[in-house]
Amino acid sequence: MEYLAKVLQAYQELLSPDNVVVDQKSISAAETATFATTQKVLAIIRPGNCAEVQECVCIANKYKVPIYPVSTGKNWGYGSKVPTQDGCVIMELSRLNRIVDYDEKLAYVTVEAGVTQGQLFEFLQKHQSNLMMSVTGSASDSSLVGNILERGIGKGPYGDRFANVCGFEVVLPTGELIHTGFDRFANAQAAKVNRWGIGPYLDGIFTQSNFGIVTQMTIWLIPQPQYFQSFFYSLQDDAAFEEFIDTLQNLKLQGLLRNSFVIFNDYRMLSTKQQYPWKDTNEKTPLPEDLMPNFRKAWGGGLWIGEGALYSASKEQGRIERKLIQRALKKTVNKIVFFDERKAKILEIIRPIYKLITGVDLRGIIDFFYNKNLQRGIPTDKVISMAYWRKREPVPSNMNPDRDRCGLIWLAPSVPFDGKHVRTALKIIEEIAIRYQFEPNIGLQCVTERSIDMTVAIVYDRDVPGEDERAIACHDEMMQKLILEGYIPYRLTTSAMNSLPTPKDDYGKLLQELKRALDPNNILAPGRYDFQQDWPDKFDFRKYYDHSVALASQTLRKSSEEIAQD
Repeated sequence: MEYLAKVLQAYQELLSPDNVVVDQKSISAAETATFATTQKVLAIIRPGNCAEVQECVCIANKYKVPIYPVSTGKNWGYGSKVPTQDGCVIMELSRLNRIVDYDEKLAYVTVEAGVTQGQLFEFLQKHQSNLMMSVTGSASDSSLVGNILERGIGKGPYGDRFANVCGFEVVLPTGELIHTGFDRFANAQAAKVNRWGIGPYLDGIFTQSNFGIVTQMTIWLIPQPQYFQSFFYSLQDDAAFEEFIDTLQNLKLQGLLRNSFVIFNDYRMLSTKQQYPWKDTNEKTPLPEDLMPNFRKAWGGGLWIGEGALYSASKEQGRIERKLIQRALKKTVNKIVFFDERKAKILEIIRPIYKLITGVDLRGIIDFFYNKNLQRGIPTDKVISMAYWRKREPVPSNMNPDRDRCGLIWLAPSVPFDGKHVRTALKIIEEIAIRYQFEPNIGLQCVTERSIDMTVAIVYDRDVPGEDERAIACHDEMMQKLILEGYIPYRLTTSAMNSLPTPKDDYGKLLQELKRALDPNNILAPGRYDFQQDWPDKFDFRKYYDHSVALASQTLRKSSEEIAQD
């Protein structure tokens, strides 16, 4: 395996030895996700700019050793930073962390692939900006670009994050560099503000694909409203569920609800507030339904708990919108609460007295409803604690679900924004989850007026023998049953890339031709969203490595030590 040492030496000469990682601890961490994985990683490389990314890609092509790009690698529940296939070198883009451009008036920011939610938030705060970003429930140090390329969902009016970006800088699998939209022209004045550019629109082929490495993109920001209100509501009557969903769809279609919002079921709500109540259940799982009424009291007794936000130009407009929403929802919800700056200030004033009398600090409530509300573009790490739901140990202050062997697998079917469709999908999810002894932990991501992206969390403890296997089996059966009903996932885990049904047309052939043209040596993230099982014939790539490469990891590390000694 002499060529492996040559690969390593080439990367070290380009990036410096500090940015070529081969030590066992780091490699083991990179091979660890929140569910069972077997893929072996050869090394980790950390380029510092776009030119170095291009050079790394050229080295990968020269030696036919594939690379697997990640931003910060916090793709928890979907595979973390573990490659889809064996024998890859992970390319971490966290050093590409520049905020390249920013315009307050036109409300955009251009960022590199390693810029995090927290970094952009602090940047806007420092510049006293009147703009905010769409944030996700992921960690504050998670990548913006990485989530957008997975077509992830955020909060606020720009919750469909991919619909509000443009101007990609992309390193192709051959090492060539392109800029999408108008950004490919020098001095194009609309490059940051026009999504489409001129000619074929290419941005989409670089999302959920292995066609290129996006090193930079422009993200559109949202003006802070003159009057902001958050609101929360609970549904107690299961018989009213379908009407409840249809009412929300109508409000969104009319434009009254302009933001992306989530509806939690009671199990999801509980898992974000505390860990599993082992004493109450006599150490048994899953959590019995007859215990849930006691826990539901904390949020008004709801089977479902919804959030929302109003971004109004004035208080007068906000009050009218609030009344319209209250009128529309009063037939189905049993409780609805609105929260604005004035209410937050009142609670802040009475907080010391309230704590003295009741022992309860209102700080958490004020932050949740207003001060640190995600709908205001403020990232938080709090939601990550859900991954520790079944762990026996307390949630650590520095959460890392991979390191702490939290079990978390996401399943994300997309369904029409229609009460009957949502009910059908829920029945499948709930029945299978309970049968495999997991709580049906469900969120309904209401992003557009016409579809809901459901997020099902299978949460467990990887330290319990047999749980990994049971969780994967639960995920796989649930996914297949949903697919049979026509509810295809909008996003996949790395273990589910080959689980979709056969397409009814020539889509696989098109992907095959694109991959052949853009990546003739198949060096970029092989197996990731390329659906090779759908291709009409075997893709005759030049042989660049075989299974022995994965088994040669130890040889590679040994060779790197010899090079370092030289």
